[in-house]
Amino acid sequence: MGKALTNQAMALFKSQVFLFLSEIPRGECIAYGELAKKAGFPSHARQVGSLMKNLPKDTKLPWHRVVNAQQRISFAENTDAYLRQKTRLEQEGWVIVGTKLVLNENS
Repeated sequence: MGKALTNQAMALFKSQVFLFLSEIPRGECIAYGELAKKAGFPSHARQVGSLMKNLPKDTKLPWHRVVNAQQRISFAENTDAYLRQKTRLEQEGWVIVGTKLVLNENS
């Protein structure tokens, strides 16, 4: 796991992650590690996951477009969080088998 961030670095990290997250187009997904790298903190994929997990439920940020490196939803199958993410991804054209994103029918 990456090193702990100072308060200043954490504020920069969060703002960068949220900026890049807000720019992910409808129908596309990004891995936690890829988002961390874009934000300038390549060894902080787990912290990206933590940020996504702790977003308010009514956030306008497209958190559902962040998946793990295997193109899978990281939440346990059939949990509330898994079902919310799966539904949102399916609304954007994704076909999901189990936890794996297999196809975006809109591309």
